[in-house]
Amino acid sequence: MKKVCFILFLLLTINQVVSQSTKEGTLFNHSIVLKSDVLQEEREIQIFLPPDYEKNSNKYPVLYVLDAQRYFLNGIVFQQNLVWQEMAPEFIVVGINTDPVKRRNLFYKESSKFIQFMEEELIPKINTRFNTLDERIYFGWEMAGGLGIQIFSQKPHLFNGFLLSSPTHISKDRLKMVGKMLKSAPKDDLQLYATLGTVENWATASMASLDSIFQKYPVKNIIWKYHLSDNENHYTTPLTTINEGLKLFFSNYGPLRFYSVQEFKDFGGIDSLKKHYQTRGEKYHISNEIHSDTKHYLLLQALKENNFILFDALMTEMDGKTFIKSYYRQARWFNRFSGFYTDNNRFADALEIIESGLHKFPNASILHFAKGNYYRIKGDFKESRKWYEEAIEIARMNNEPELEKYVSEIKKYNKD
Repeated sequence: MKKVCFILFLLLTINQVVSQSTKEGTLFNHSIVLKSDVLQEEREIQIFLPPDYEKNSNKYPVLYVLDAQRYFLNGIVFQQNLVWQEMAPEFIVVGINTDPVKRRNLFYKESSKFIQFMEEELIPKINTRFNTLDERIYFGWEMAGGLGIQIFSQKPHLFNGFLLSSPTHISKDRLKMVGKMLKSAPKDDLQLYATLGTVENWATASMASLDSIFQKYPVKNIIWKYHLSDNENHYTTPLTTINEGLKLFFSNYGPLRFYSVQEFKDFGGIDSLKKHYQTRGEKYHISNEIHSDTKHYLLLQALKENNFILFDALMTEMDGKTFIKSYYRQARWFNRFSGFYTDNNRFADALEIIESGLHKFPNASILHFAKGNYYRIKGDFKESRKWYEEAIEIARMNNEPELEKYVSEIKKYNKD
């Protein structure tokens, strides 16, 4: 428990440092002051822009973080951890600092005023000033979580996703708003992820009521997930809510991976795969080509399950030989795929893969040996011996463990 408290304290402290550094422009590169006619005050808005934002004209999703004085950093950390593996896109983070006293009115009694501020002033300002996609995510903790429910009910067009941490003030009026909105069968594609700790007994009844409304009026294009946790409390739910909620919201972004041929067939095969990447490309303004990781896992699975019909179809559909040449950084993959062609009596294709591999890895003994095998099968024993000997020489020079195998094979060859 002490360890958890220390980590929480450290994270909150870092958030405070980030907040202060943003004002000076020393850590994150933007902070704007928005003069609000609706709120009759000036609002400082923190902005995090992806590292390469200034170097391109890309457009980005936007995460709006309320109570940014505490939680601004969390969205940034999420993308820093997952963007490099393409599990999530880069996105802009907009932080809205809130006064602890004023928020009690603006998030509940005067909530319509704060919603008007976001709709008429903040969001338009961000869209005008920065390169944004029409993909916006709302994060709110406690009273801001309850406010998120109201925004979802009254202004569903403002956000595509809602991350609600320990929501409070889920009043009867707000519950009625949700029911009315769901019964109207809205066409917006929306996702909501809410988290509450079981120890938060002041909110469990209202959240149970909210959950029951979503269960009673299911809408196909609205995803609702509610996690009542035995392990979280009022101050730790923001950490898991942002992490899990963003994973849900961006679940269609990461490259698809299939771990069986049947899984690929159940997905709908190549036509559904193309459609998925077409939709993904249009949504995030990125390439609509099938992702390289997806190609890799499909080819590998077809090989593992000895499904040459699928393998051959995928190689044709995905320009597989060009893909193999550009994607793989180890000679063993060229050997495996050429071997699969050989096993299925497609010798010309096998040789093409071997030659492609040798062009990329001219000193790969495994590919010299594979070429020796090719010529042996073709009956050109003189050429076969030459490639075997080259494989042995390379393996001996590099002290490779395959050397013993190569020597044994050429001895067998000499006996024959």
